[in-house]
Amino acid sequence: MQDLQNLELPPIHHTLGGHDLNWDIEQQIFTAKYMGTSAFTNPRGHIEGGMICAMLDDAMGIFAICANENRAATTINLTMDFLRPCHIGEITVQCQFLRQGRKILNIDASAWQDEKVVARMTANFLVLVS
Repeated sequence: MQDLQNLELPPIHHTLGGHDLNWDIEQQIFTAKYMGTSAFTNPRGHIEGGMICAMLDDAMGIFAICANENRAATTINLTMDFLRPCHIGEITVQCQFLRQGRKILNIDASAWQDEKVVARMTANFLVLVS
């Protein structure tokens, strides 16, 4: 799938301020940008970990569709590592395959802010039969 303009995005993507989707079909790398707002912060003023997790999961789901012949996939499990505080502002997420099977997709993603990795996630997705 190359045309991201016609991709039906989930409502959470818009809630998270998702924008600037980029699918590099040759490299099999997907990037998306999100907007961390004050509504997403914890008492210390940093973006709440659950919101970063949602951004990574959202990007991975879109990536799974783009890289898997427009077939939807659902998250089976995920592992999240928080590496540094994330501040209000733009967050870039990049996804790629660790392994692409016919039924199970193993995906790696990282969240970046100010050219530094703020979080990483690995997840397994189940390709849904359509």
